[in-house]
Amino acid sequence: MNNRALAVRLGALTLVAAIAQPVLAGGGVKATTKYDGERPKRTVVKMDADQYCAKANDKKVGSQEAIVNKDGTVRNVIVYVKDGLGDAEFEAPTDKALLNQEGCMYKPHVQSLQTKQPMMVKNSDSTLHNIHSFAEKQRAFNFAQPQKGDEKEVTFTREEIVKVKCDVHPWMSAYVGVFPHPFHSVTGKEGGCELSDLPAGEYTVVAWHETFGEVEQKVTVAEGEAAEVEFVFKAK
Repeated sequence: MNNRALAVRLGALTLVAAIAQPVLAGGGVKATTKYDGERPKRTVVKMDADQYCAKANDKKVGSQEAIVNKDGTVRNVIVYVKDGLGDAEFEAPTDKALLNQEGCMYKPHVQSLQTKQPMMVKNSDSTLHNIHSFAEKQRAFNFAQPQKGDEKEVTFTREEIVKVKCDVHPWMSAYVGVFPHPFHSVTGKEGGCELSDLPAGEYTVVAWHETFGEVEQKVTVAEGEAAEVEFVFKAK
């Protein structure tokens, strides 16, 4: 067999071997969050200090800091992997997260993103807002957006859950969870969320809430399967 024929044969064997390798699908975590206690009552956000804000919403706006559904599930909980990824590094997404000021409220109230992922801060109101982050592990930002349509891009470089407030309107607050990996999410209206494409392994997963604190669990993720986990916040 000449060298060319040998090379062709070896190339074909390599291709067959590559095709024969199983494609391993990532697993995940399906999280449900609940509150074990008397359901908190939401209050109406009072915006009378700014006449624009008072007229900006068609309906009354409820408080955001503790939203518990009738079935006990909790909205606006950040669920994230705390431990188990080892020294793995993950490239930051290039798509921009959005923190919008609309109706004199921050939307979304709680979100999560990755370190070095850009976040656009936008003013959709025809009134002055001043955005102030209360970061402890990285440089905080503090800037005004006086005009409707004003935008400013910011990034976070370290892992931290950052509180953001408006210095003009004291009822306006938001939280941004920042993590060095993509395995994080925020519970929606049904009180649940999912961490996708998580490699098989054992992890410590945390559920964090601005009022109820945080709880964590050890979770085992099997290849190609989603582990179902329930986090319960106990009334203090």
